[in-house]
Amino acid sequence: MNFDAGAEEVGETSFAVAEDTLGYWKERLASCGVAGLSELELWERSAFASGRLFAGRSRWRSAPRLGSTKVDPDKAITGFHRTSLPLKDPGSTRELISFMGSQEVDRKGDWSRFAIGGGNGADVIALETVPKADLARLGAGSVHHIAFALGDRAAQFEVRKALMDTGYQVTPVIDRDYFWAPYFRTPRGVLFETATYEPGFDRDEDTAHLGGAVKLPTRYEPYRNQISRRLKPIKD
Repeated sequence: MNFDAGAEEVGETSFAVAEDTLGYWKERLASCGVAGLSELELWERSAFASGRLFAGRSRWRSAPRLGSTKVDPDKAITGFHRTSLPLKDPGSTRELISFMGSQEVDRKGDWSRFAIGGGNGADVIALETVPKADLARLGAGSVHHIAFALGDRAAQFEVRKALMDTGYQVTPVIDRDYFWAPYFRTPRGVLFETATYEPGFDRDEDTAHLGGAVKLPTRYEPYRNQISRRLKPIKD
């Protein structure tokens, strides 16, 4: 089942790119035959040039399957920047993300933007008020959940307890092999996750060779052959 865009779901997912590179990306996407991706966007941030945005992270440098030339490293995507939530009434969600540490940094018309102070740039949630929109129908192409990163399990325990004390129904902490995560739904039904950085993707692979072999969480190991057959080689 494909999804129908609407209210009470994750809307747009934004990726951060360097200042003055949107023209480059527009031409590149057009040359690769990409007419438009309504739920994905590139967000140009001047802070990128100053080093605040995604400090310490490597930019994506490998050539994609679309197109024959690599992305210029100075114009490469660095990572996530923000996501948006179209909601019929964002009031309760605004209270929730404020409770979780975000602060409103901008409000204009039907939009309000929240960010976590001192974040790495992937720290913005935009709330859109859409009282007359139809409810979204989730399916292939929709975003399943939004994940919030926590440093370790001790911090995760405190966040989970605080949410439960406030009345949220939070799942037990689930071992995902590369991180631990509980889940809960916002008052409008969007699924949130609070995931740890630990133990990390280097738990079963040397840091210098990450991505060199197909690694799967334990629960997917029974399907290794089926998954591997569908994977296409990555050519650098």
